[in-house]
Order: sequence, then C-alpha cells, then structure tokens
Amino acid sequence: MDMNTRNQPGARAQRPSAAAFFDVEGTLLAASDLAAVAEPLGLLWHPPVLAALHGHAARGHLVVLVSGASAAELEPVARHLGPDAVLCSRPRAPMRGQGKGYAARDLLRSHGILAARSYAYADEAADLPLLAEVGHPVVVGDDPVLLRHARRGNWNHLPAPAPRR
Repeated sequence: MDMNTRNQPGARAQRPSAAAFFDVEGTLLAASDLAAVAEPLGLLWHPPVLAALHGHAARGHLVVLVSGASAAELEPVARHLGPDAVLCSRPRAPMRGQGKGYAARDLLRSHGILAARSYAYADEAADLPLLAEVGHPVVVGDDPVLLRHARRGNWNHLPAPAPRR
C-alpha cells in the first residue's frame, strides 16, 4: 500500500475532524480502469460523487483518493482534485480488498481522526473493507452485496455513473 500525504500550499493549520475516502474507479470516475482512460477526465467525473468530494473539502475534512491503480496512473486525477492523501498500489503491494480497509485505518490513526466521524464512497463488494472502516459509508451504484449491507446498516446510497456512450 502507498500512503502519499500531499503537503499543499496553504495547507490547513488545524487538524481535520473527519476524513472522506473516495474510491476512484467506478465511483469518482465513470471508468473501471485508469490505464485505459483516453478521454479527458472532465467527461468521466461522476457528478454526485465529485460534489460530495468538494463538500468534504469545503468542510475541512481530509480528502483521500483510494485506488488499485499506480501513483503514475492516478497523477492526472490527483493533480486535478488536489487531495490531501492518495492510497494506491505499488509494485507487489496492490491496493484492493482488505488492503483498502487497513490503509484507511492506518491513515485515520496517523492523523488522529475518529473513524466514526469519517466517510467512504465505493462501488463494489471488494470495497467493503474500506466502507466498514468508517462511520458514514456511502454505496455508489447497484452492487447487490453492497446494497444488502447498505439496507442492513442504513448506509447512504448514490446512483451509479451514467453509462459511457
């Protein structure tokens, strides 16, 4: 796992009270594989999730991108959004499944942020460990496994990205 916390100009002087984790592929972007993206990113954003990201940033939450892609593949997305941290795959250490949950837990602990105050947005059953680490999980799309968990846990739900034409 790779935890690259970005030190941005004008970074907050105050410690954030919450974090918001955003799965990238299929959740924040209407694309399942960043390596295959040939379109401009602007055409691929999933508006409700992008609006949520901007809302969390405006509230001073730690904004974190989470992806199975490499740092190089995520660079255009990170450059555009300016997240506070990026959790991504590195050689021999893929960021998927339980690894996403462990990485989120480690990041919360290292920043002294309570999981109960934090959010995660994800679209597939493999992301369940990430969603389970926060107090406010949000299911994006129609994965039947996640929707069952959402109903049982009273989790929020956002629609899937519109199909690409």
